[in-house]
Amino acid sequence: MSVDGSKSISKKKKRAAITVNVNGTRYDVVRRCAEALGYKTTTENDDSFIIWSDHTINAERCAELKPYQRINHFPGMGEIARKDCLARNLQKMQRSQPDEYDFFPKTWNLPADYTSLMNHYLDLRKRRKCKTFICKPSNGAMGNGIHLLQNVEKLSMHDNLVVQEYLERPLIVDGMKFDLRIYVLVLSCDPLKIFLYDDGLMRFSTDEYAPPTEKNLDNMFMHLTNYSINKSSENYENCDDENRGSKRSIKYLKMWMASHNYSFTMLWNSITDIVIKTLIVAEPYLLHTYRMARPGTTSCASSSVCFEILGMDIFIDRKLRPWLLEVNRSPSFGCDSKVDADIKFDVIRTAFSLLNLKPSEKWRALAAQKQLSRARLLKPRNNLERKTQFSIRKTFLRSQLLELRRVSEQTKYEDKNSGKFHRIFPARTSKQADYIKLLNGAFKTFLAGRGSMLEQKSHQGMLQHLRESELLDMLQQCEHEEQTAMSNVNPPERAPKPAPKIQPLAKLRPWSSPPVSPFLFSRYTSSPASLPNNSNASYSGSEHNLHTYGERARRLRMNDDMEVNMRKSNALLLKQIDSLFKKDRESASPDSQDTAKKDLNQTTKKPQGGKVPFRSKKIVFNSIIKYKNKSMLSCSINNLGENSLNMSSRPMRAKKCCHNRFCSCPELCSRLGNYHLKSSR
Repeated sequence: MSVDGSKSISKKKKRAAITVNVNGTRYDVVRRCAEALGYKTTTENDDSFIIWSDHTINAERCAELKPYQRINHFPGMGEIARKDCLARNLQKMQRSQPDEYDFFPKTWNLPADYTSLMNHYLDLRKRRKCKTFICKPSNGAMGNGIHLLQNVEKLSMHDNLVVQEYLERPLIVDGMKFDLRIYVLVLSCDPLKIFLYDDGLMRFSTDEYAPPTEKNLDNMFMHLTNYSINKSSENYENCDDENRGSKRSIKYLKMWMASHNYSFTMLWNSITDIVIKTLIVAEPYLLHTYRMARPGTTSCASSSVCFEILGMDIFIDRKLRPWLLEVNRSPSFGCDSKVDADIKFDVIRTAFSLLNLKPSEKWRALAAQKQLSRARLLKPRNNLERKTQFSIRKTFLRSQLLELRRVSEQTKYEDKNSGKFHRIFPARTSKQADYIKLLNGAFKTFLAGRGSMLEQKSHQGMLQHLRESELLDMLQQCEHEEQTAMSNVNPPERAPKPAPKIQPLAKLRPWSSPPVSPFLFSRYTSSPASLPNNSNASYSGSEHNLHTYGERARRLRMNDDMEVNMRKSNALLLKQIDSLFKKDRESASPDSQDTAKKDLNQTTKKPQGGKVPFRSKKIVFNSIIKYKNKSMLSCSINNLGENSLNMSSRPMRAKKCCHNRFCSCPELCSRLGNYHLKSSR
């Protein structure tokens, strides 16, 4: 209750639930697994987090998925799920790696291998050996179309079949032939991540086994172990006990082998090796198809939109040697017994939990997509900042560090929530290096020219044995090298501008009137109170031209040679001026000297008009000014008009002139000077 008595309504924000689309499946166990994890099931084609389908998907369907969605099939898995493709790909690897790929029986794909099959059959007849062959449809399932024969000549060269040598010496348990259905979870193909379920099913035939003869070749209940075939037999036993019935747990096989002094661990390691090598064959196709469907995605298992639960059928002979029979990408999840329900329920539920889905991934993915589109639309047209080699390297190292941390977090989560699944690839044993070699060989075998490119870009997490501390050290070293390089690099020097073309000074002519001594200007600069006060005086045309030229000349940089030449010319000019003064004084009469003194006294007084009367038409002066021991400046002025000196009566202060030198005569420099000579300190 609030203070005023009104009820405070608190609306709790509903937590977004993870939805599972079960519209494409007929198995109720998928719905029960989703509900057990707190997920919401739906049958609409909306933006569900998990999409479960009993049928395969193509690359277009994979490309339509959003980043937060997951689907239970990989495009391209048919390269090992179809019987003909599995035989062809395994034979290719067997030619390049004969010692590694010897775990499947001899196989012929008709009609392509019809001649090879006939030659093999004739060779057996010459040696008086009788072999039994099993014929399967290329893309069949559930035991449909399977039959046995001993005379291969009955086959037609136009039949589309897969023919294999029948394995006649199986391991017999309780008088029955059996095979193993093991469940494999492929969590990602970029990089490849494989999990093997520790348990599985033993599928028994319903009639006691006997070696194949002409009389019992048609007895499928004896030679085949498919559930879809044996469930119609009168001897099929559906029992809830794990140690009895036509379907049993692999735990029973473990107990049976222990009672007969057989090593189950060695058998299971061999089965694990077969699973890894089989999926290595499929990896080049999976990776190529996935990257074509979803280009530009990050190489992290948590970002893969596809996962798949495979059912592999393993045959065990009398010598406890496992053989691969086939791979099912849509294994049956029908639960007819308690063993079925327990194992299949745990397989699907654990697979869902390993996906590590979070409700926040949906709005994060949508926000990231909006940000990318906004950055693409609002991309500035200006020249982008050029990335240096160090910035590119730092960006790469930071991305690798982020990727390593994400992979590490995902690995910890998988190890914690894997349940009965355990990771078999990347392997945590010494065989990992051998598997990597096989994987590289598969890329080169199946993808030819594209194999090397995909090989370089794939499995960075497996091929790089870098730890987080090593990446941090590399990043710190890169930053240190960048700072060192930036401190040693000097700024680029600008090219010097061309020297200005300076007009030569006018030729000196003897003055028609008595000259004015340079002492006159020293008195003006040393006694500011005696200067005329008329700041509003107008400039003449000649003064404006001199001012414009002076501004332009002051802004240009002169090189050292020009400076030396100017100093020499001014020194020569001063000598000429001094010699002219001496001649004029010597030749002047006493009357003219008195007249010059009167003119000098008359000039130093403050005139009423506010202008200094200069009677001479041409004046060249040299004044040396010292102000607080800061600088010494030489000024040279030429072509001054009469009564053209306008100066303020305020005190003069030292300022920086055009050449960054301290000058105590800025008005003189700016209004009257043609150009400045650099001061000599």
